[in-house]
Amino acid sequence: MIPVVIPAKNEKDNLENTVNSLRKTADYAKEELFIVVVDDGSSDNTAEIAEKLGCNVVSLPDRGYSALGMPELANTHNTGFEYIDKNLAVDSYEYLMVVGADTEFEDEYLSLLIQAMEKDEKLVMCAGVLNGIKTNYDAVRGSGRLIKNSFWSKLGRRLPNIYYSWESYPIIYALSNGYKARTIYEAKMSTPREPMGRVDFKKYGIAMKENGSIFIYVFLRALKRLIKHKDFKGFYRMLYGYLFSKPNLYDKELRSYNKQRQIKRIFGLENKN
Repeated sequence: MIPVVIPAKNEKDNLENTVNSLRKTADYAKEELFIVVVDDGSSDNTAEIAEKLGCNVVSLPDRGYSALGMPELANTHNTGFEYIDKNLAVDSYEYLMVVGADTEFEDEYLSLLIQAMEKDEKLVMCAGVLNGIKTNYDAVRGSGRLIKNSFWSKLGRRLPNIYYSWESYPIIYALSNGYKARTIYEAKMSTPREPMGRVDFKKYGIAMKENGSIFIYVFLRALKRLIKHKDFKGFYRMLYGYLFSKPNLYDKELRSYNKQRQIKRIFGLENKN
């Protein structure tokens, strides 16, 4: 049994494909799923579609604005995790999963992630590659993320809801405590939306300030955005968010670890084992 949280807001055009794809990859891996769709105040029939698909559904009221990239979006995910904890014994499953409502998977996706976990007991979190876009080896994507349940308990079984970088928090927490988080490059997933297409880069800059990112690392990320996508607005807003925001900060130990990690990455000194 693998519990899955799918946060969804106005996803009537994508949810069915996501759920069907998820069930296919679970069948390939010979796993049973417990799918929880958290309807985050949709104005369409997302919740109705989820119910027809046989998912467990939790409906939240419309907050009146988009929480995309905001700390409060962690609460949508936490609602799903709380539902799982209320309905399944904590020790009845080894892994749990988070999936975006617009994500589809190749059949072997879940099997590849589980195999990677089984080969390395220190690996506690992994995800595949989205739309063929290569990511850093430890930059575990939010959608398609498989998490070891024992580690999830150490994390407190919730995502922090005070940070813009709440989605990165489990990765940095894991790495700083001697665990591993990995991108599994053989595992493929896709979305009809452009990855990073809806990102507010000011919030992205704020998130990097929270997690202790060093300025040169942030500047290089912003410069990559400018060169690759000709996105001067994204370049400017990322730097503005980092330089002029006063957000909640990660604990000193986590920020210090992340700074050292980025310095090693810039100078090619990382140990990727």
